[in-house]
Amino acid sequence: MKNRNNAIVTIEEIKEIIERRNLPSQINEGYDIQNEENFTYIEVFHGENKLMLDLAGEYTIYMGDWHGHYYPDDIQDMKEFRQVLEDLLDNRRCSVGCFRERDGVENWCGSCIEFKENLDRDYFEREYGRDRIIRCEFFDETLNRVFMT
Repeated sequence: MKNRNNAIVTIEEIKEIIERRNLPSQINEGYDIQNEENFTYIEVFHGENKLMLDLAGEYTIYMGDWHGHYYPDDIQDMKEFRQVLEDLLDNRRCSVGCFRERDGVENWCGSCIEFKENLDRDYFEREYGRDRIIRCEFFDETLNRVFMT
């Protein structure tokens, strides 16, 4: 794996993506002795919501019920990482959590990210089946939606 300084999408570029949007963020950087690697952990805030980035040996985006892993030395992964990050921050995509209620308890069935224009009850029923609770969480929480299939 390439050194973080040779990553296809650098930590500095990621910080710039966040700064261009004037979003409040908190950055923690250090060295992980156990894994023998540098890390950068960034939390980006919008009201009560936050998007988290764990940037170490691999890059991970956490948003709502979903998270995705990307490898910093893979061109396709980094193109996807950048696009997903920008789409989530700009509310073009959201995290989608699928749950099924049994005996009053919601059980997680899966998660993904989805484009805003695809949020439709019929789509979710085809994708996840009936009797599901679908929670769509956007970076801007005022856009959040819940579907029952």
